[in-house]
Amino acid sequence: MKAVLASAALVTILGCGAPSSVALKGGAADAVRLGIRSGRGTMASDRFDRVLKKFAREGGARFDYRGLAADPADLDAYLEEVAKADLTRLSRDELLALLVNAYNAATIRSILETVTPDRPLDVESIRDIPHVFDRTTHRVGGFPLSLDNLEHNLIRPLFKDPRTHFVVNCASRSCPPLPEEAMRGRDLDAQLEGAARRVLSSPDYVRVERGSLRLTKILDWYGADFVTSGYRGAEKSIPGYVRKYASEEVARFIDSAGGRPPVSFLDYDWSLNIAAGGLPNSGR
Repeated sequence: MKAVLASAALVTILGCGAPSSVALKGGAADAVRLGIRSGRGTMASDRFDRVLKKFAREGGARFDYRGLAADPADLDAYLEEVAKADLTRLSRDELLALLVNAYNAATIRSILETVTPDRPLDVESIRDIPHVFDRTTHRVGGFPLSLDNLEHNLIRPLFKDPRTHFVVNCASRSCPPLPEEAMRGRDLDAQLEGAARRVLSSPDYVRVERGSLRLTKILDWYGADFVTSGYRGAEKSIPGYVRKYASEEVARFIDSAGGRPPVSFLDYDWSLNIAAGGLPNSGR
């Protein structure tokens, strides 16, 4: 959808080809629902916090996989904690923080398992890893889940917060930056709000170009999450949602078009978010 689109048509065409937001049946989804309803517990994320603070680079836009491969203890320990977590006892915000952290940690693990000193594959993109998004090899709360299960079958349908799109990281250069600290239930709203503002005010993801509002492809693939009633902070249009967090230049452009500017989408770069020299034994 590279052609310029009228914003009024966005709701009907956004999200084409993207995974649907549909809750899993039974198992993990039931445990998460129970936690949302009655959970009061918390879960520490210190180990994953150390991973992010030590190995995230350039504001989270790049990641030092080589460094982490040489020192994986915190990541391994955190994923063991995630595997054993009791989802039913965690509060709503703790659950969402856990699921986002689990997604990001599992994605990082997927890269490390594929590109190691023993297996120096030249992986240019996470999409080069077979079935990376749909293989159920990640244990969360005792349940075997895929990355797609975490994002599209738990996070999106059960929490209905479009800001999560700005903290879930798919190890690609056009993805919103990896958070530089672990998500935490007690700080969750501020962390999500900060991430939305950081992305939607950045010209890397939102800018005015050739008389058009140019937007990250995420707002194309998952646009319905930003304009559907019942989703947190949903607006009547994608430009209306962007306007809340946009830079002054972008806000003026949207206002000058009466809130209905022409919209087009930026190309998406799926290249790995590798920091310089960041792949184990890769020579990069």
